[in-house]
Amino acid sequence: MLIDLHAKSDLSKGVSVTASQVLSKASEAGLQGVAFCDTLTTSRCRSILETAEDYPDLSVFIGVEIPTDRGILLGFVPEVDSFYLAEEWRWLAYKTTPSAQAVMELFESKNGVVIAARPYDLSIPFNMGDHIFTFDRLGAVEAFSPRVGALQNNFALEAATFMGLGTVGGSDPSTDVSAVGDFATFFEDDITTQRQLVDALRESEFWAVHLGDKSQRKTSRKSSRRKSSSKGGRGRRRSSKGGGRRRNRSRGRRRD
Repeated sequence: MLIDLHAKSDLSKGVSVTASQVLSKASEAGLQGVAFCDTLTTSRCRSILETAEDYPDLSVFIGVEIPTDRGILLGFVPEVDSFYLAEEWRWLAYKTTPSAQAVMELFESKNGVVIAARPYDLSIPFNMGDHIFTFDRLGAVEAFSPRVGALQNNFALEAATFMGLGTVGGSDPSTDVSAVGDFATFFEDDITTQRQLVDALRESEFWAVHLGDKSQRKTSRKSSRRKSSSKGGRGRRRSSKGGGRRRNRSRGRRRD
């Protein structure tokens, strides 16, 4: 199952594309799901789910994009409830940029999952970079994003491989939907509910794919579960502390 795990709509500041435009393009591109992660807003996510009713071929999920003191994180919880609708997470970012650690701890306390988005994007204030290796509560790393170049995506893929984490891909649109359908996440199982998505991100096999032009198709290859290597990862050793499951992914490969 192919899911765009980092879509946005005009609910986000600076984004002009609508949820309907994203979903229409995703449907045309043959995706099976879209996760909307609008920036620092979830109170109106019901409107996205209502729009999704016009696209019965797509499963639609809700997350939130939160800029932190160590880069951008995507957070998902198992239910679309008051945590999203009343924005109970907002106290973290009410007056200042929240700490990445606080965001990860909050979503973990809600049985959710957190993904590192574009960790090597140097245009992000307080960009993540190699600080990613100090995080012990990540569920996955965004390895394929159209917002950065191949080098930054490769660094992200290398970090995920070293940390034993899954990789995800998404379109992260702003002014057009041209990248929707080019970047996605492949899950082995069908996922139709918010809880199934969170469970899959915590426990299942998944990996980022760059579809795009057929001659350029790539995937971050799935590998069997095993202990993370003590080498690699941009020269850093991951802390042995902290939690959750870890999965190794090997380097990207061509997908014909």
